[in-house]
Amino acid sequence: MTTARRRYLTRATDLSQVPAVAAFLRGLGLGDFVPDGLVSHTGRNENWSGTTTSGRAVFVKSLGGEPEDAQRRLRGIIAFEELLEDAPAGTLRAPRCLGWSEEDALVAYEMLPLSRTGAELADAKEFGEGHARQIGEMIGELHGLKPSGRVRLDTSAPSQPSVAAFTALPLESHRTSSAAELRVWSMLQQDAELVEAIVELRRAEAAAETCPTHGDLRLDQLLLSGHDFHLLDCEELRLGDPARDTGAFIGEWLHRAVATLPGPARNDPTGTEPVDREVVARGAQELLRIRPLVRQFHEGYVSTGRPGTHSLHLQSVRFAGWHLIDRVLAQASQSSVLHPVQRAAMGIARTVLLTPEALITTLGLKD
Repeated sequence: MTTARRRYLTRATDLSQVPAVAAFLRGLGLGDFVPDGLVSHTGRNENWSGTTTSGRAVFVKSLGGEPEDAQRRLRGIIAFEELLEDAPAGTLRAPRCLGWSEEDALVAYEMLPLSRTGAELADAKEFGEGHARQIGEMIGELHGLKPSGRVRLDTSAPSQPSVAAFTALPLESHRTSSAAELRVWSMLQQDAELVEAIVELRRAEAAAETCPTHGDLRLDQLLLSGHDFHLLDCEELRLGDPARDTGAFIGEWLHRAVATLPGPARNDPTGTEPVDREVVARGAQELLRIRPLVRQFHEGYVSTGRPGTHSLHLQSVRFAGWHLIDRVLAQASQSSVLHPVQRAAMGIARTVLLTPEALITTLGLKD
């Protein structure tokens, strides 16, 4: 368990370089962070976790990126807090928000005791069917909320997957992408069938009946404290296609299944050997392992009154395929070489996106 947790921790950024954080905490009446034990967690935003001089255990996040985008994401966080205030008691939970600063794009939360993310549980092979069902119930409750007039939810379409990027990358993206990323985009742009599948995914998303969606669901956005999961990082909250969230849960487990596939043989240092029977057999075995988790997630989801329609199943599988590609792109951004397992993931994602109907039962969305 300790090893898994360390993967998600890093040395905290020097707070003397970010004076707005101290002013923010003091303004909330929380005092200052105590330097001893102050840590950060890996992620796209700078963050700090520790105890303050008031004795409170606090997590502070600074929303990075372009100021306009940071403000958009902060509005998503605020909208989620407003949704929670109106939500009936159930399984939809989140760490208590202690306040935010629109000027500095900062937000503070109460830290939950003895907590572990879904990713940490999965790393330790301790993520079970009961966990999957509870998460399904929680996402179902989120999707079933009816925002009151005071809740301002984003109604814009998510930026990804960008259909335009499947034709040509913007010059700046091309300039800043790694060699492995460019290789992935080359594979995607030359595959006309896959491009059409992405177009169909976005077409179906635009036509879907919308509801409040998390929009960036991953296992590390789910925090288990005691027996209850809590939803994190609702920066991408919007009225959207529910399949984006349900498909992301399936995609997380597809990604983990692919990650267990054997790498290149020792006598093939270039990693160019074709996928062999061992890889296929391991892949089939991993699909059998994750199917009960997807099944329990789905059963928890529909138990909240959410419809388990064929169209939702179909679109969920499509989004699972896109989620797998998105994870490969994220990994490739940190590398100059596209590794064999990542190429295998691209092949699996292609199959998922091109034949979603054939995989509805295989993945556990239907008996």
